[in-house]
Amino acid sequence: MTMTSATDTDTRRTPRRRAIAVTAAALTAIVAVLLTPLPRGFQGDVTGDEALMEATAAALGSGHWQHVAVAKVDGDTVTTAGTGADATTEFEIGSLTKTFTAALFADAIDRGEVTEGTRLGEIWPQLDGKAAEVTLSSLAMQRSGLPRVEPAPSVGDAVASVLASYLHRDPYRGSVDDLIRTLGDTDVSDTTPEYSNFGFAVLGQSLAKVSGMSYRELVKQRITQPLGMSRTYVPASATGLSHGYTASGLPAAPWTLGASAPAGAIRSTADDMAIWLRATMEGTAPGAVAALPRADFDEADRIGFAWMTTTGRTPAITWHNGGTGGYSSFLGFTADAGTGIVVLADSAISVDGAIDLISTASGSAAPQPTGTAPAGSPSAGSPSTESAEVGAASARSVPGTVFPPTAPRSARIEGDRS
Repeated sequence: MTMTSATDTDTRRTPRRRAIAVTAAALTAIVAVLLTPLPRGFQGDVTGDEALMEATAAALGSGHWQHVAVAKVDGDTVTTAGTGADATTEFEIGSLTKTFTAALFADAIDRGEVTEGTRLGEIWPQLDGKAAEVTLSSLAMQRSGLPRVEPAPSVGDAVASVLASYLHRDPYRGSVDDLIRTLGDTDVSDTTPEYSNFGFAVLGQSLAKVSGMSYRELVKQRITQPLGMSRTYVPASATGLSHGYTASGLPAAPWTLGASAPAGAIRSTADDMAIWLRATMEGTAPGAVAALPRADFDEADRIGFAWMTTTGRTPAITWHNGGTGGYSSFLGFTADAGTGIVVLADSAISVDGAIDLISTASGSAAPQPTGTAPAGSPSAGSPSTESAEVGAASARSVPGTVFPPTAPRSARIEGDRS
């Protein structure tokens, strides 16, 4: 037997230990780079109107901003600006998508395809119980009794969704069949106003089924093509799409939302959204009546089909906002004054401060949306298990936040949208 001294053994182990140490150090460095947020402040050169961009920066404040594009509409005049982006740069618009879905609903009523009282059971015969009795108008006005987000169909799906959220990827998955099957298994509560992404996903897919088209094609055929919004679309997949950034400045994969696309999947530009803003204000957009307030939502706001109207001022502001894992958006206008603003950003920090730009445009004071943005919202910088529970109580600060699906009641796992 050959004897090996402790010194010889340590000598042979040294290269291995050194290699492990070097590898660990390299991995640590890589992780540090990946987890280090980008610098605060807007990135890139100013494009378009410098005064408008200066006003936008002042309204939005500081943060881990990346790129932003803004369009200001004042009567027949449209002014655009941006930093690191221009009026043709593509962004996820998040829950501004709901204003398109709402317009499709109003347009479908005009076409005689549905009525405000059309029940889900008439469109989806496989439904029964309370879900079958939910009306399309209750979905459009956020008082259907459906939860804020759909329960995941299985524990595995819920875990996958949560992991996707923490890895800054799209947490939504599943087909339309999955969505409706989940709907059939979901408890429907009372009709107290409550912001629901689930409800708008169901509304959009119901309108698509009635029309005989996919939601993607429905948006194109009935809204974007007639209005000449050539850069606005519902993506078929995430392949080739630009990504955004989390509130802390980390890269976030694009969201296409699967069957929940009608709640927040549209991508657009400031130029195209200015077309949408003007056409809605002027009443020339398909389904423009969706923006008209119809019922109280909370103490300060009334709701139309998707659109919120803050009434405690003259003139009132009609608005919506949006947020995904890496983008945020705001669109608001005063119909009486004919002025409005759209702001798109590829950072998950709330851009609700853009409401100040409406007062700048109209020459009158505009109220800030009240309340503190909840954890998991566009202005929250770190993951939280509270995000799936955010809804109507904070709707005036972040009604447009798109949250990931939650787990079934048997294994309630709540995820984060950042």
